[in-house]
Amino acid sequence: MYAENTNSTPENALWSLQGRERPSAAQRLHNLTSASSSTTTSSSLPMPQNIFTNPAIQPSSVINLSHSTDVVIGPMTQYQGPVSIYYMDASMEAHAMQTAAGINSNGIGNATSDKSPSKQLTRNTILLITLIVLVLVTGLTILYVELNRPKPELPSNKAIYFGNTYDHDTFPNLGNGHLVVDREQWGAAKTTPALTIPLNRPIPYVLITHIGVQSLPCENIYKCSIKMRTIQDSAIAEKHLADIQSNFYISDEGNIYVGRGWDWANTYANQTLAVTFMGDYGRFQPSAKQLEGVQFLLAHAVANGELDVDYKLVAQNQTKTSKSPGAYVYQEIRNWPHFYGCGMDGAPPCGIELGMKPESWDAKQ
Repeated sequence: MYAENTNSTPENALWSLQGRERPSAAQRLHNLTSASSSTTTSSSLPMPQNIFTNPAIQPSSVINLSHSTDVVIGPMTQYQGPVSIYYMDASMEAHAMQTAAGINSNGIGNATSDKSPSKQLTRNTILLITLIVLVLVTGLTILYVELNRPKPELPSNKAIYFGNTYDHDTFPNLGNGHLVVDREQWGAAKTTPALTIPLNRPIPYVLITHIGVQSLPCENIYKCSIKMRTIQDSAIAEKHLADIQSNFYISDEGNIYVGRGWDWANTYANQTLAVTFMGDYGRFQPSAKQLEGVQFLLAHAVANGELDVDYKLVAQNQTKTSKSPGAYVYQEIRNWPHFYGCGMDGAPPCGIELGMKPESWDAKQ
């Protein structure tokens, strides 16, 4: 509690607060005299006096406290509600002062720099837009170059090479990836006795056959070369023929394998070019590359005088009772331009205009 201000307080109250007794009258007089004399002899600058350094000075008022708690002397500030106290060390205070003064962390005045989130966002947006524009420009440039690049000639416009007019250890190409695999390349055996019936040219007929007997189409040069050797071995050992039956064989991937070739008559009829699909096409459908390979071969033959310009294309089942070349192949070739519908639906026999008889198509030569 606060005590009332009064002049009737005992004189030794203040001194009791200071922890010492009040001096006597003689002592106070001596102190006043000493203070007076020291004032006249000391420097012209007056020394501040207070009740603690000079007991002779009397206070204007005295507060007498006794048995009190929560005593506050001087101004007091009170806060209602929660109070947050922030601690700031010397480095944070220095940084705050530099920011207020417009000084950056490098000590260079930069009061105009503004690193607000909005400006940072604007800078990132500009960089992103620039990157997108560069990507679009690059893409459009590549597209323009590709569209204006000179197109290579189509394979049909190039000269068709056949025989030995190709580099060593490579395959000749009829165009569009149709390779010609020669006898030496698929491993043909030397025939004994040698073929003796030549194939006269230009050839008037093309005979289409297939291997049949549930034969699977071959898909690559390795497997097809094995199949060619197997066909040749069977023709010589089991059927007692001089060589493999047909002039050319076409694989599922559209490559052409040389059988008896251009110079010797096939085993069926000596005025025909026999072309055999490698597989059983009563069960399997020919591939687009396989059909194209036959057409490329025939186009090459016409261009080089091997085939008559008006040659007739027939299936083996038109010349005798047979399932060859299979229903799927027959459905395809009957729509080709040179297909000749002889021997079917009351039409005259195939080759009758050349003097050929039915047995001419099964010569077994």
